[in-house]
Amino acid sequence: MGWTYSVIWFVFVSVSVCECWLLPYSDSVMYGEIQSPLYPQPYPTGLKSEWNLFGPEGSQIQLSITHLDIKPSAGCSQDSLTVVYDQKILWTFCGQENSTDHPGKEPIRSPGNKLTLIFQTSNSTSEVQQHIGFTATYKSTVIDCGKPEPLLNGGMTYLSEFQNQYRSVVQYRCNEPFYSLPEDANAEFTCGADGKWKSSHDSVVTPTCIPVCGQPTQHLSVYQRIIGGNDAPDDTLPWQVLLKESYASGGGMVIADRWIMTAAHMYHSQATNPASNNTIIYMGQTDVQSLMVSPVYAASVHIHPDYNNPVTFNNDIALIKLQDPITFSSSVMPICLPAQNATYVTGTMGLVSGFGVTQEKGRSPKQLKYVHLPVVDQETCSDSFTTSQQKRGGGQILTDNMICAGLPEGGKDSCGGDGGSAYALKDNGRFWAAGIVSWGARCGQQGSYGVYTRVANYLDWIMKTMQEN
Repeated sequence: MGWTYSVIWFVFVSVSVCECWLLPYSDSVMYGEIQSPLYPQPYPTGLKSEWNLFGPEGSQIQLSITHLDIKPSAGCSQDSLTVVYDQKILWTFCGQENSTDHPGKEPIRSPGNKLTLIFQTSNSTSEVQQHIGFTATYKSTVIDCGKPEPLLNGGMTYLSEFQNQYRSVVQYRCNEPFYSLPEDANAEFTCGADGKWKSSHDSVVTPTCIPVCGQPTQHLSVYQRIIGGNDAPDDTLPWQVLLKESYASGGGMVIADRWIMTAAHMYHSQATNPASNNTIIYMGQTDVQSLMVSPVYAASVHIHPDYNNPVTFNNDIALIKLQDPITFSSSVMPICLPAQNATYVTGTMGLVSGFGVTQEKGRSPKQLKYVHLPVVDQETCSDSFTTSQQKRGGGQILTDNMICAGLPEGGKDSCGGDGGSAYALKDNGRFWAAGIVSWGARCGQQGSYGVYTRVANYLDWIMKTMQEN
């Protein structure tokens, strides 16, 4: 006469948790051993045994299988041993033919503080059962989230007395004043019961340090001029770069850690993808001799598709992607891009800088120069190019993609070699790229104004180009 019965085992481990959670759970350890029914004798048929293991909050269960002998079962349809966490199968074993699949020396670790073992056997066989089942040991260990993800251009500080364990707290910070966290970013992360670092908003994504734009660490105190002007002090124009392209020389500005914005006319071509290996960028110094020591190289050059060469200079804008990202410092920082609703108010004083000549037909300077120039009314500027004295051959006209800056009496202006540099306006303490030095009739002459690409008209193209490349 055969016997059929079911055995259900429950293993509950209740551990009081100290209110002083800053201390690790070194004294709250659960451990023990589990065996299949009748072990080491052959296990019964037709049973389902279940063990539910619970550890203290903030712990995980470590299960080690020390012996395993279960009757083979195709597709685990009959005898099987299964390990489950939160209704998810972590591991299952159903016979010696796949014994290499069982953990062996590698323990099974639960994501949290609970674990369930389910041992099932079939009663469909008439043979005498010879398999003796399994033994396993278990213990609870404190959750270890591992070292938090590092923060590029930033760091972190532990706010708890212990590190990387359950309820450890870290606070991220950025390398100020060159980088900052977004206003809505979560800076504090806590090691959770699931072994993951999470913010107060339950996010597991490490914050990102964003570059601070348009805020030099040193400030210009007086108005100077490029034409015959004085040198720019160190760290006052950290977005300024010097470009060398084949036999041409000009300027540009840093707008992101891998992007330079300049004028399309630097490339003297309508090609949308000129050779990047002809472009060398220099940055971080105001002295030209020192500047040349550390060249930076272009990965790709992107000219605006509607630029039509120096016939009208319309759409005179290009972007250069660098081979390697820049780590920003007081000597190299980006200038801000215009806001979507950026306005150009006549008379607003802007800032132009460059390594161009300081007088018409003069030699390029050995130092970076700068000048303050006001925004000029479009009609006034357009009229200035209609006189026979000022008209420059080639058919250039003022379009809505251009702005003008300068003084009616002349004396202050950008000039040859400054092309591609920034015309910067200041708003709420930040300089933004209002224009790109593009063209003009004569440098610093009375009744003549400099013409600049209106950057605000190209925000969509700039963002699209950077995102797609």
